[in-house]
Amino acid sequence: MRIVVTTALVAALALGAVATAGPASAAPGDTETTFELTGGALSVAPPATATLTTGAAGAAAVTGSLGTTVVTDARGATAGWAVSAGSTVFTNGPTTSTGVTYASGAVATTGTVTATSAGATDIAAPVAVVDGAAVTGNNTGTFAPTLTVALPTDALVGTYTGTVTTSVA
Repeated sequence: MRIVVTTALVAALALGAVATAGPASAAPGDTETTFELTGGALSVAPPATATLTTGAAGAAAVTGSLGTTVVTDARGATAGWAVSAGSTVFTNGPTTSTGVTYASGAVATTGTVTATSAGATDIAAPVAVVDGAAVTGNNTGTFAPTLTVALPTDALVGTYTGTVTTSVA
């Protein structure tokens, strides 16, 4: 009988040791983790108003700065962008301008973008005036275009008004 009691005692101790041991440790592993970046907008901010230099009666053209225009590309992508400009004729009573030329000048950039100006461009109809290429991530382009308004030889003195529309796509 002694043998049976010893075997039962050893079995009970073994079960107790298993019951009081902590949980088994999990094997080390990898956790696949993901996140998403969402892009913002592509926008252009030209000045709301501009006054060109004053011309003398009989002047063939009047030229002046439109002020600073800023393109903001917060899309966080690789797609390029193009700024377009178009103009109405400038009028003063019965007198209308005979042409409008837009020159964006140098383009300062931030981020990764190569911005190229189209030079002096007739904007009687909307046309690309600045191109942003080789884009990576968010970027900006800043420039101060010069507008030249051609006038007929019989232009009347007074205030001429027109609208320049600037867009980006």
